[in-house]
Amino acid sequence: MDLPSDDEPFVPSPPSDFYESSSELSPPPLPVEIKRPLAVDVPRPLRAVRYSSRKRRWAHTSNCAKGVREPLPSSLRLVSWNVDFMSQQPKKRLTAAISHIQHAVFECKTPSERPEPCCILLQEVDVSAFTAILNNEWIQRCFLVVPASTDHWPYKATYGNVTLVSRTLPVCGAFTIDFGNSDMRRNALFVDIKLSGPPPADHAPTGIVTIRIANTHLESLPIGARARPEQMKLIAEALEEDGIRGGVVAGDMNAIGPTDLTITQDVGLCDAWQGDEDDEEGYTWGYQPRCEFPPGRLDKVLFTIRDGFEVEQPERIGIGEKIAHGKWISDHYGLVTSVHVEREE
Repeated sequence: MDLPSDDEPFVPSPPSDFYESSSELSPPPLPVEIKRPLAVDVPRPLRAVRYSSRKRRWAHTSNCAKGVREPLPSSLRLVSWNVDFMSQQPKKRLTAAISHIQHAVFECKTPSERPEPCCILLQEVDVSAFTAILNNEWIQRCFLVVPASTDHWPYKATYGNVTLVSRTLPVCGAFTIDFGNSDMRRNALFVDIKLSGPPPADHAPTGIVTIRIANTHLESLPIGARARPEQMKLIAEALEEDGIRGGVVAGDMNAIGPTDLTITQDVGLCDAWQGDEDDEEGYTWGYQPRCEFPPGRLDKVLFTIRDGFEVEQPERIGIGEKIAHGKWISDHYGLVTSVHVEREE
């Protein structure tokens, strides 16, 4: 995909708690950014940011994957979680969600302990909670963040998607597609990552391939039934692009109606869930708390059908997890799976 190179030169401000703990310093002035309507249904380039412990600030990466040290991994872990922007205390709940991923999913006991190669896809990050990501020490030490700020979300969005990529994975591109048919300001957030293919049968050198990972939150509610297939089609087309070894999209698909049952097949993707649609072991919403609507498998992991590219069946995370006073971290369960680049037949 040929993308324009006119990305906004925004560098996010240092974490607020850094200045609070450094009385002799004061934050530098930042340019005032004004959100404006942006192009829809077409890729809009982004750049990942990483935290510099030496400079104590976040800064853009080059998106050119320089300094790649082989061998790269041939697989990664993928986490997806809708963290619920509507409930109270979004920052505390998001912080708890990140802690659960760090300790329970990746078993990283300290902020300096790096996870295995991975991507973490978050949906419904409240605009007021975004700084909880930038301020988190484990994320500062171990991850790249896309986008750099909430200014890169769709126009006037008050919540959105955030993707975290472990520093052990080279990011060679990032972009967003804002859905033109969305009344809820939804989008798909993409990152391109370099992985190593396994050695061919003739023991030739291992090849480096590019995979594309999409983080999305499709249109909600029955009124969004007409929009969701069009949104998924845009995602599938981006994942199927030439030069991409394989593509994955994960997130809140809001699969709540009969027409949602065929969306995956209609756009030519494969569902990583191998059970039946009515198998409650796959349900991700409707339990925290119970409500008048039936539980369902709203969250999914889908992938392109390509030789040498496989995605394992996802497992649920975050079941029963709460913060203080019995508040659920999220009304959704999260999902975790593994993505593999394998030998092509």
